[in-house]
Amino acid sequence: MAFHMAARQAFRAISRPPLTTTTTPRLAASLPRPTTFPSSIRFLATPPSSQKPGPKTNTTKYGPKTSSSSSSTTTTTPTPEEAKEELKTGKTSSIFDIDTSAAPRANQLIASETPQSGNTKDSTGAKAKTGARSMSSIERRRQTTVRLLSALILGGSTLTLCNLGRPWDNELESTRFASQPGSDSFLGRIKLRLGAMYEDFNKPVFDQLLPDPLPFPYSRPFTMVLDLDDLLVHSEWSREHGWRTAKRPGLDYFIGYLSQFYEIVLFTTQPFFTAGPIIEKLDPDRRFIAYTLFKESCRTVDGKLVKDLNYLNRDLSKVVVVDTNPDSFYLHPQNGIVVEPWKGDREDRELIGLIPFFEAIAIYGIEDVRTTLQAYAGTHIPSEHARRAAQIREKELAENKARAKRLSKFGNVFGGVSRTGNMPVDKTVYELERERYVQAYLEDQKYWKENGETLRKQAKEEQERQIREMKLNTWAFFTGGMKPQAARAEGQQGEAAK
Repeated sequence: MAFHMAARQAFRAISRPPLTTTTTPRLAASLPRPTTFPSSIRFLATPPSSQKPGPKTNTTKYGPKTSSSSSSTTTTTPTPEEAKEELKTGKTSSIFDIDTSAAPRANQLIASETPQSGNTKDSTGAKAKTGARSMSSIERRRQTTVRLLSALILGGSTLTLCNLGRPWDNELESTRFASQPGSDSFLGRIKLRLGAMYEDFNKPVFDQLLPDPLPFPYSRPFTMVLDLDDLLVHSEWSREHGWRTAKRPGLDYFIGYLSQFYEIVLFTTQPFFTAGPIIEKLDPDRRFIAYTLFKESCRTVDGKLVKDLNYLNRDLSKVVVVDTNPDSFYLHPQNGIVVEPWKGDREDRELIGLIPFFEAIAIYGIEDVRTTLQAYAGTHIPSEHARRAAQIREKELAENKARAKRLSKFGNVFGGVSRTGNMPVDKTVYELERERYVQAYLEDQKYWKENGETLRKQAKEEQERQIREMKLNTWAFFTGGMKPQAARAEGQQGEAAK
């Protein structure tokens, strides 16, 4: 501190302009006294001027010394020419030419003024701050909350692990994991139960996605699982029209005709609230699509959204999957057919081309569709089936002609009736069956065209009646069997009509 004060006083003394004239005693008395600097500050000497020295004055090491008894004080300043010469030679003095030889002494003075570490109080009597600062109330509350939550998490985790590692609760659980390694150890039971929890969340919502097959003649011998997006319909969005959905060419005939052979199951990866309205437009009378399954019935395997056929409650040897994405039947690749996605082309005939193939499977009564599908793997099924069907037709027609020739000979010999009259020679069994199913489809279409409105009206009335019965049952539940007035009047009118 003393060093800084001395430097400040020296700067002020040097910056004060010198007196060039002799002052009178009265003027000298009015001027401020020059400051005497301590011995810790020493300025570098300035070369003497070339002028003659003025009157002799008492000087000290730090500058002219003015005595109180002297009546006047004279000082001399260098001329401009001398100042320029000094600037050229670099021998001028600067206000920053401070001798630092007295710095150790100044440091000693500063250290002597600083209170020692042993003093617990400063000059004002306040206690010195030592150690860590105290926490605020918010910080203490936050620390308490963190500790409490950590304790709860640790305790909950411990209880959860103990619960997961407990012995098997029942025989069903023990049988389920009996063949798994580590089922008898504590850590093994934890691992198995965690895996079972993940499996339960990942698998479909029900163990059986479809009910048991209907009895004959309402059931179908085969099951066809169809996708929705880019197989049956294609959706596009535009700023002008928003979302618009188009049906693939031949869709109505595809599902209408094949529904005579197959139980049609529409299995889409979309959720119900987005796919439901589209399905209602495809089959408003629910004549062809037997069941609908949505994203909730899928599962995830290796990061893929998969349709697990094991949950269909159907014989997999009679199940055919038609999809645009092979990942959909990732678990059962031998049951699936990949079809080129439809992007809105009006000239597309892919569905129409697949009808003869699926029709042949049903008419010939294939025992295991997986063998047939594997035989067509890697080929374009419509064109490949047309080629093979033509070869089979030629072979069967040749056999029919030979059989008819033999039967005609035996009939002429024994006088019997020839069987060729009831069976045309130029048609195969497959073609005859196909004509029969096509005729049945056309008759069904004609019937619905003539009586569709009446049937829809009856279905709506039946639905309204069921809703009224539900209301009556709810009223009876709360009133103990008493009917409301409107229902009672309706019942009386019905009895009077009888």
